[in-house]
Amino acid sequence: MKRREFLQYLAAGTLAGGCGRYLPEDDLMEVSIPGFQPRAAQVEITQILWKAVDLFREKHPEIRIEPASGGGGGYEELMIRVMEGNPPDIMSFAGGDTGLVYSYIEQGHVLDLSEYLQWPSYDTPGASWLETIDPLYHEALTYNGRFYAIPLTVYTLQFYCNKALYERAGADPNPPTWDCFLDNCERLKRIGVAPITQDGIHWYTSWWFDHLALRLLGPEKVRQALRDPERRTKWTEPGFIQAARMVGELLDREYFVAGFSGLNHIESELLFWQGQAATLFVGNWLTSARKEIMGDDFRLYAFPFPGVEGGQGSPHALMGYAGALSIPTRARHPELAADFLRLLDSRWFQEQMVQQVLRVSPLSSVSFPPVHQGLDLILKNKDSFYPFSFGLEGAHPFLYRQYWDEWNRFMVAREISAEQLVGGLEDIFTRYFQTVELSPASML
Repeated sequence: MKRREFLQYLAAGTLAGGCGRYLPEDDLMEVSIPGFQPRAAQVEITQILWKAVDLFREKHPEIRIEPASGGGGGYEELMIRVMEGNPPDIMSFAGGDTGLVYSYIEQGHVLDLSEYLQWPSYDTPGASWLETIDPLYHEALTYNGRFYAIPLTVYTLQFYCNKALYERAGADPNPPTWDCFLDNCERLKRIGVAPITQDGIHWYTSWWFDHLALRLLGPEKVRQALRDPERRTKWTEPGFIQAARMVGELLDREYFVAGFSGLNHIESELLFWQGQAATLFVGNWLTSARKEIMGDDFRLYAFPFPGVEGGQGSPHALMGYAGALSIPTRARHPELAADFLRLLDSRWFQEQMVQQVLRVSPLSSVSFPPVHQGLDLILKNKDSFYPFSFGLEGAHPFLYRQYWDEWNRFMVAREISAEQLVGGLEDIFTRYFQTVELSPASML
């Protein structure tokens, strides 16, 4: 068979076997939720979701619910289905870990859920669905004041420490300030333990800069530096230089584990669980994803990113993202899909998710997973919640990549100084906003 004939044959087979299988029967509602697998899968979140399916079908016996094709991490496959006009009824329009990708909303692919969220709560008497969701997370679910997603769970960033090592070193497991955090690192280093383990490959590195800038300058200046086309706050402001220098000080003092630049997050975390490093800066997915390898006697404790003395930002501001689910505009069963999402935001479902899967609930009335020792105090004292890099990846994914690459030239490769970093960032952002055709998502 000639090459051209083979490609024609392959294309025909793909169309026949691919698109055709995306045309579900009228009684089938397809759902793509992280962890939702066939019923036989021995995964706790899968089993809980199937309980929700069974309960839902008691109310809607005429409908079948199945995991969507592409739901096993096949995000690209799902987006092809969206573009072809045959999407599942429920899916995530998330970019990496940043929440909603605004371009999909602008292109008309995501259904406005604002009216559905006024429905009565599933099992909280006297409250609407929206009123049961902690208001702290509302902004992460909206675009131009309208809701396009609901949260299944919430991920926040904080430090986790090996409390036994902290006690051995005489370190404070609740350092209120950056100076106290540095003192902890010095104490841990003295007893021969790496103070901090760190993934040097993924976007985890830029969280240090984001948080220190947030503490030093406050949210509006950081948001403007990241998202403002008019450049009303420039990266060259002294607070950003100071934030970079503070991370540089951690590196110069050798507080990060040796060789972190070559570690991925699994390798980095392993050093933490083995007791070779005392502190890890990561999201609360840490324990829910790693509980199988965490020993019963491991004393895990969470504490917030410390405040910076003299800084303009609140020490109680959190960064993270909501595990958001949406309904495609061309979903076959939008009202049924909304009703199923309402069930997932019920106290009944959320309490099972917290107790069995150790995830954090977006509902104000649901308790915290007990394994996250200290996390309950962090969330109790929260006063604001911002998405990673203020949603830069969702609004401008290519600019986000350049931002992260430039930061890694400073923190991981150690190629440039703090002054060169902020100057380079301002050049990158200025050029980008001068050349890109601005969309409403670009504006604050």
